[in-house]
Amino acid sequence: MADSTAMGSANRVYRRIVPGPVRKVAASRVPPRVRRKVKGGLVRTLNRREARLHRRALRLVRKSDFAGASERRTRTPDGRVGHVHSGLTVDLARRLDHDLVTAAFDAAGIAWFAVPALDDRRICLAVEQHDKGQVRRVLRALLEEHTGYVVSVSPADNGTRSVPGSHVKAWKSYGKAKVVRITWLRTDPTENLWVGEDEGIEIEFWTPNGDLSYERLVGPRPNRVQRVVPRDAMGIEITFDRLSGYCDIDGDMTPSITLEHFDIPRLEEITFPVDAVLQWQHPGPWGEELLRASLRSLHQYAPWVDVVHVVAEAPVPEWLRNDDRLTVVHTGPGAEARLHRLPDLAKNFLLLRPGALLGRPTRPFDYFTPHGSTRPRRGLWTAEESFAPWTVAAYSATGHAATQSYAPGPQPYAVEVLRRLAEAGAEPEPALDAQLVPSLPTTHPVDGLVHHFAYSSGLADPSGEVTVVLHAALPGIRQRLDRLLVRRDTRQLQFFGLGSDEALSRGGNDAVIQFLHRYFPVASPFEHGNSEDPDNHT
Repeated sequence: MADSTAMGSANRVYRRIVPGPVRKVAASRVPPRVRRKVKGGLVRTLNRREARLHRRALRLVRKSDFAGASERRTRTPDGRVGHVHSGLTVDLARRLDHDLVTAAFDAAGIAWFAVPALDDRRICLAVEQHDKGQVRRVLRALLEEHTGYVVSVSPADNGTRSVPGSHVKAWKSYGKAKVVRITWLRTDPTENLWVGEDEGIEIEFWTPNGDLSYERLVGPRPNRVQRVVPRDAMGIEITFDRLSGYCDIDGDMTPSITLEHFDIPRLEEITFPVDAVLQWQHPGPWGEELLRASLRSLHQYAPWVDVVHVVAEAPVPEWLRNDDRLTVVHTGPGAEARLHRLPDLAKNFLLLRPGALLGRPTRPFDYFTPHGSTRPRRGLWTAEESFAPWTVAAYSATGHAATQSYAPGPQPYAVEVLRRLAEAGAEPEPALDAQLVPSLPTTHPVDGLVHHFAYSSGLADPSGEVTVVLHAALPGIRQRLDRLLVRRDTRQLQFFGLGSDEALSRGGNDAVIQFLHRYFPVASPFEHGNSEDPDNHT
């Protein structure tokens, strides 16, 4: 039986080379058997031509030097083909996707440039419409060497998401597509972390337009800058953090190429450095697991963090050492209100108390405005919150009553706010150790006072980002943790009660630790002595 895609192509060629009046006469006078024979000959001719062009594209792809090839292949939970990489991160997967596609385009001589797409989770590349046929052949050859998947983005058609891109039927919607997405599914050696579905490379087909005195290229959809550019615009290098807010700010990485007209800062682009401050309070196995998970969550989902400062109230683990991106500062209890005195701390930073984690990729804009104001995470306002001691301190410091609470988990802070509070003599109420209490605590006193003061001073814009809060002694916690592990759809997590008697006796402590191992299987560069630490292989 003839391939439906080839038959469709044959029909299009038949209509193009045979005039309409001739086709009408043939339909009435030429027997159907003869017409089928002619179309069958066209199908065979097109198939031979396509096979020859595919072999040529495959030779070009195989001659290219692709960096970052996977260690081995495996199967995803839904049966698709995945690639295994040690030390995998979401940011690394995004760069690998970009390098694979651009290397294939360069090998085939296809001109391309990066476009700052509206959805900056993915890198977007643009090619001219007349290269569309060659792009398909090159990408199909690439996906034969490095198994991946292709879908049509505009118009939307996900019907081929499970068909390997090396198969002809994976390209059935390609002819009408204005934008396609190429996806590689990647995992770490434990196969607990899967990335790729939300990343991938989107390819837009731009159309030349000669209506004006100079030729222009017109994009198929809006982007963050402009949809029409001169065809002879100059190409320039651009770093990945300028194309996507989720990327690492690292000038040592190979940049991408864009047109000079796209080198415009995003409205939400954060240009100032952002640090992270982690509190270390609980020496012992479960305390170390919380610290390790916090470091891994920053490494995986906040690669834009500049320096990590560990504020230690107890001796730190042996695997934690000072280096270019991490400092350890020993202090006493109650240091949260004096964090602005930390040496070399950036003006804006994320504060992660024990048990605070990031669960999905984040951007600096999720926590700060481009002008430096914080965007603290709001919590559930209840009657209990309205009578909490921190609301009294907040009213005394500002003269304004508190009307909103603040969620646990990572919270944005500004040195300027802490400095003003210290100058005003405002002192937060001491807080109980949230890892030892038998129930979920309310708003942390420091968060309540600092964020309310910042909001009253016009230095904060509270946000409604959802945070999942769990106590280790919660009945049925294993089921909830399994749900979180499968979905991985939560941006912020906060665990309490790992040191409580209830959690230790009910097995919740062990359940949380097992969850952390599976949710964050990739070691961070801060874990010296880990089996994945590069220092161990020198």
